[in-house]
Amino acid sequence: MKNFMAIPKEYSGKKSKFSIIPIVYEGNESWMHGAKNGPSAIISASENLEYYDEQFEVEPFLLGIETQSEIVPGKIKEEDAVKIIEAKLKKHVSAAKFPIFLGGDHSITIASTRAMEKIFSNFSFISIDAHSDLRESWNGSRFNHACTTRRVLERHKCLIIGLRSQDVDEKDFMKSNKNVSAIRKYDFSKKLLSEKLSNLSGNVYISIDADAFDPSFIRNTGTPEPGGFFWDKIIGILLEIFRKKNVIGADVVEFAPSEKPEGFNAEAFALAKLCYKMMALKGISEKS
Repeated sequence: MKNFMAIPKEYSGKKSKFSIIPIVYEGNESWMHGAKNGPSAIISASENLEYYDEQFEVEPFLLGIETQSEIVPGKIKEEDAVKIIEAKLKKHVSAAKFPIFLGGDHSITIASTRAMEKIFSNFSFISIDAHSDLRESWNGSRFNHACTTRRVLERHKCLIIGLRSQDVDEKDFMKSNKNVSAIRKYDFSKKLLSEKLSNLSGNVYISIDADAFDPSFIRNTGTPEPGGFFWDKIIGILLEIFRKKNVIGADVVEFAPSEKPEGFNAEAFALAKLCYKMMALKGISEKS
């Protein structure tokens, strides 16, 4: 596995602040396939990033970025994959590091949040996603990517940002459960975001599904939905979260590069830059 951003060895060792953890898993997808190829495409594209973040005026790589070996559960049932991934991740997570998990489909988030419980006993979950992922089961599995937030909700308070597609049963479930709330994409405002964040714990974990973006910006994803966020809005949302909360870790999932490289390189680069932006924001938040 290549180092994220092709970082030299002196900035990619065990003492690095940031940890990139690729999880090559794709379970029973609802529509388009290719999420298992997401981590390698993002890491490959990251080689073209500038070390200096001109927006935030920092060089996050100076804190160190360690790229872990791929976790590859194989083509197995989602429930079994979650158990295997969780066990492997517990060996990688550390209170001294800020992890960014690269999926894979969204079911890997069930495993990554559970692994983070090894370090943090109390944290809330923020899902930036077009879908609520609150189904009790889907395609015969309670651990399908369509059930991710439902499984995480069993242990953590949840906020969904960017919601614009769900089943009526998911809508009814949300109304009946006080521990999950949503900001629908067409209702989004900074004021509403601030209000929703105030109801979460001090520690939060962020999960970013590629379909949170508008499909005109990122089309290579398992279940694209029209009417999504664009780059500046997502960065603004992250900036607000990092300002107000202690972000303990994050993931980027459901990028499914299934076309020829020239069809997804720009998207892979954008998601690599998204990871680097979160490193910048984490570094800044710890200085303030």
